[in-house]
Amino acid sequence: METVRERIAKMIKLSDYVFKFLKDKGVKHVFMLPGGGAMHLCDSLGTSGIEYIPFLHEQGASIAAEAYGQHTNTPGVCLVTSGPGGTNAITAVTAGWIDSTPMFIISGQAKRSDLVGDKGVRQIGSQEVQIVPMITPVTKYAMQVLEPTEIRYHLEKAWHEATSGRPGPVWLDIPLDVQGCQIDEDNLKVYEPKDTGSHSDISKAVDQTIELLSQSKKPLILAGNGIKLSGACDQFDKLIRTLGIPVQTTWKTIDMLDESDALYVGHPGIMGDRGANLIIQEADLLLSIGSRLDTSITAFNDEHFAFNAKKVIIDIDQNELNRMSIPDSVKVCCDAGDFIDELTYMLSTKTNSTHLWWHEWLEYCKDIRGKYPVITKKHGEESDRVSAYHFIDVLCDNLNEDDIIVPESSGGAGEITYQAFRLKKGQKMKNAAGLGSMGFGLPYAIGSCIANNRRRTILINGDGAFQLNIQELETLHRLSLPLKIFIWCNDGYASIRSMQRNNFEGRYVGSDEYSGHTMPDICRVAEAYGFEVCQIQSNGELDKTLPKIMLDDKWVICVLVVDPNETVSPRVKAYIGADGKMKSGLLEEMWPRMNDF
Repeated sequence: METVRERIAKMIKLSDYVFKFLKDKGVKHVFMLPGGGAMHLCDSLGTSGIEYIPFLHEQGASIAAEAYGQHTNTPGVCLVTSGPGGTNAITAVTAGWIDSTPMFIISGQAKRSDLVGDKGVRQIGSQEVQIVPMITPVTKYAMQVLEPTEIRYHLEKAWHEATSGRPGPVWLDIPLDVQGCQIDEDNLKVYEPKDTGSHSDISKAVDQTIELLSQSKKPLILAGNGIKLSGACDQFDKLIRTLGIPVQTTWKTIDMLDESDALYVGHPGIMGDRGANLIIQEADLLLSIGSRLDTSITAFNDEHFAFNAKKVIIDIDQNELNRMSIPDSVKVCCDAGDFIDELTYMLSTKTNSTHLWWHEWLEYCKDIRGKYPVITKKHGEESDRVSAYHFIDVLCDNLNEDDIIVPESSGGAGEITYQAFRLKKGQKMKNAAGLGSMGFGLPYAIGSCIANNRRRTILINGDGAFQLNIQELETLHRLSLPLKIFIWCNDGYASIRSMQRNNFEGRYVGSDEYSGHTMPDICRVAEAYGFEVCQIQSNGELDKTLPKIMLDDKWVICVLVVDPNETVSPRVKAYIGADGKMKSGLLEEMWPRMNDF
C-alpha cells in the first residue's frame, strides 16, 4: 500500500506540469511577458528548460508566436498574465484564426474565489477579465481550468485541436490558485479524441478530376496554404512534376515554387500580377487545392472567377466550401494531403494521363507573364525618391537562397512586396495578410527568425505600421538577431491616402501631417535603442548602397525615402457605385488597363 510520503513524493505543481507537457510535445520556445496573474506559470517556465523570450508588449509576444506557428507548422506558444495581458494578445490570435495557424496561448487569472462567475458584476479579482468568452469566436478551443485534476485533459484536448483538421489557435486560462496546486500525475483525467468521421469520398473526386484533366486543354493548379498545413509540400511537388500543369500560388504559398520554376505562372488576385489574372481567367480547368479562395483572389466576384473553367475545389472546411458561390465546380471536403496522395496514386495506375498540348499551354502562360511584368523600366528611373518597386527588384538580386522575408501585414509594404517579389528556391516569405493588421512586422520578423534557427531575416515595413510595435526594437537588440530592416517612409499612410484620393476627391483625414497625422523621426528613435541607421533618398543611391548592406548578416535599420504617391500597380480597382456601395472591378481588367501602356 502506498504511504503518504510516497504519495507526496509523486506530486507535482500544476504549473510545472503544464510546461513539462509542452516540453514533451517538443516545444522549444515560449514567447511571453511576465505578470502577477501568471506568477506560478512564469516561475515554472523559467525552470522548465524551454527557452523563454520576453517581449515588451503582449501583442508583440503573441504576434511572434503566430509567426512561429506559421513557419514551423507546430503551435507557437505564448504566455501572458491576466486582464490586459490577455486582451493585448487577442489581435494576434485573431490573425492566427483567420490564417489557420497553430497557436497555444496560456493566460494567468485571478484565483477561483475572486472570479465573477454568474454573480452579474463586472470584476472581483485583481485585473480579472472574463477572457474566455472574448476569445472563443477566434479559437478552436478555449477553456478556463477550474479543476486541477482536469489539467491533463485540457492540455491534451487543446494540443489536439491546435494541430488537427484545420489548425488554429487554442487558449487555456488558469487561475492563480489552480496554477499553484499540487497534483498527482497518475490520477489526472485523460483526453481521448473522438473519431470525427470521414470527409467526402476522395476516390470519387479523384476520378472526376482525372476525367476533367483528360478533357482539358488549358488546365491550371492553384496551390493554397492547406497544402503546407497538411505537410504535403513534397507530395505536391511530385504531383505537379508528374502532370506538367502550370501552377499558381496564393500569398501564403508564394514560396512553394521559385520564380524560375518551369511550372510557375504567378499569383492571381486583386493585387496579384496581371499575367496570372489573365491566365486564370482563360483556363478551362482550375484545380484549387487547399485555398479558401477568399475575396482578395476572386475580386469579390465568385461567379466571374475563372469563368471559362470547370473547377475542382479541395478544402478541409465544409463551411468554406458552402460559402463559395462559384459555378461549374466540384467541391471536395478533405485534407489537401490526402487528395494529393490519392490523385498521385491513381495517375500512376493510368497511361497517357498528360497531353502534349499542355506544353503549348504552359509556354503560352509563360509568354503572357513575360509580356506583362510587374516591374517596368519606369520604376528604375532616377527621381527625388526611391521607387518601392525598384527597391524590391534590387533587393531580390541581393538576397541569399536561405533568407527569410517578412513583408508587413498591411499597406503597400506588404502588397507591393508580394506582388513584385521574385522568390528563389529555399527562401521563405510569410506574413499575417488575412487580418492585415498594421504593427505585425517587427515582432513577426523576430518570431520568424527564431522559428528558422536564427537565419537571416529581411523585414520590409512601412513607417506607419512600424510605430505600432516599435518597442520591440529592444527585444531585437537584446537577442542580437540577424535582421535587416527596411522602412518605407512615405509621409504617413500611403494606402489610406490613395483610398481617400481616389474615392473622396482628395480629402485627406488623419493620413498625413497636413490632415492631422504625424510621425516621429525613426532614425533618432532607432538610435536610442542602440541601432546604427542608414537612410537612402533615391534609386541611384539605392543601387550603390543596398548591395553593401546585404553582404553580411549584421543587423541594420535602413530608412528608404519612398515616393509618397506610388501605389500598388497593377491592381483591380474598387470604386464607389451610384448607390454608395463599394464595387470591385474585374479580375482580368486591372488598372491601368493594358491599352494604357
